[in-house]
Amino acid sequence: MSVQVLESVLADAATPQKVVLVVLMLAVLAGPVLAALARVRSGPWRSLISGLAVAGPALGLLVGALNSFHMARTVQKLPYDVTVRQLAPGVLEVAVFVALGAVVGLAAVASLAAAGARRNLHADG
Repeated sequence: MSVQVLESVLADAATPQKVVLVVLMLAVLAGPVLAALARVRSGPWRSLISGLAVAGPALGLLVGALNSFHMARTVQKLPYDVTVRQLAPGVLEVAVFVALGAVVGLAAVASLAAAGARRNLHADG
């Protein structure tokens, strides 16, 4: 996913979708930060990472599904046939939500594994 695609989707998205996009982008960064905290301090860091692993993909799928539903209902109501070129921005937005949610989940799982591996090294040594 390129920066230009994210910029395009962010520019065209409605305000609630923009908020979700920003939250998902921040969540991608939160996993490694929480993993670093889990390595040096005890606390709820691993639980927060686990929450990201579930919430990120769920949020991406939910918003993507709601966007698809809204887009389909709008197309059904139009008195003319819609072209693929007209649908492309909406399809791209849905794809970005789903992909970004997946990236949040994958980053959280990798961060959780890194935090766990580091914790096990400290327990053994």
